[in-house]
Amino acid sequence: MSLIEKQNLNYMTMVEQFFLSLKASGLSLSASDYHLISQWEDRGVDVHALCRAIETGFEKAVKQERSPNPKWSLTRLEDYIEQELQKRAR
Repeated sequence: MSLIEKQNLNYMTMVEQFFLSLKASGLSLSASDYHLISQWEDRGVDVHALCRAIETGFEKAVKQERSPNPKWSLTRLEDYIEQELQKRAR
């Protein structure tokens, strides 16, 4: 991540920075992505569990979609992420 300690970042920033570093592009997320993060926070999804689900979902999407220049967003990956969150909740 950065020189900022993880515990000093808020939920939104942690997820944002994690996803941007994962996809290795962009400076910020879309409004719909920020809204989605807020929904996960409101549901009480642990931020570390969410980041693991985002990473796993991202990897699955990359393998399955094989698009030459995909525009990755959390909103686009939402189904993959939700599947991972449900698996981890069991």
